[in-house]
Amino acid sequence: MKKLVIGSLAAVLIISGGIGINALADDDNLNLSKTQSEKLIGFEKAKEVALNEAKGAIESIDLEKNNGKTFYEVDINGEKSKEFEVRIDAYNAKILNVREDNDNQDDADDVQHNITANTKLITEAEAIEIAQKQFEGTLVEIGLDSDDGRYEYELELRTDKGNAEFTIDASSGEILESELDNDDDRFDD
Repeated sequence: MKKLVIGSLAAVLIISGGIGINALADDDNLNLSKTQSEKLIGFEKAKEVALNEAKGAIESIDLEKNNGKTFYEVDINGEKSKEFEVRIDAYNAKILNVREDNDNQDDADDVQHNITANTKLITEAEAIEIAQKQFEGTLVEIGLDSDDGRYEYELELRTDKGNAEFTIDASSGEILESELDNDDDRFDD
């Protein structure tokens, strides 16, 4: 009799666990299809929204994901050594956060070498295209930074072989650095 009760109890637990796991899987599929159906606003729209919020020259723009939120983080060098970080929802262009930083402890290059109207740079789209010629993949993150007086796009692509990171000269389009992280930990110490 004890074996019958224990066996019945085990069967009930297994069945209810399977139903619970199946319900969770259905919820995940629902969230995945909602996310896939939404379109990103794009870098140009993110720049426009950020510059409407804080006046200045764009130092960098990154597409990031944190705590389930996908957003553009736009760093702006404003007037009188003010710096702004504007976070914009990547799907609906709403301002999530604006942070002003008056403490200018970053590289002097960032303030001295702001992008002006006369600065000739390749676009983000051109930088992405250059990287995708090396490794086909989807954009994870891109940023425009100043390094030693030269503007560089730093970007990351998710490929079927792992994540590929690039540093591309923003004036010439030359790939300065590239690295493929194949996420294969078998060879790590």
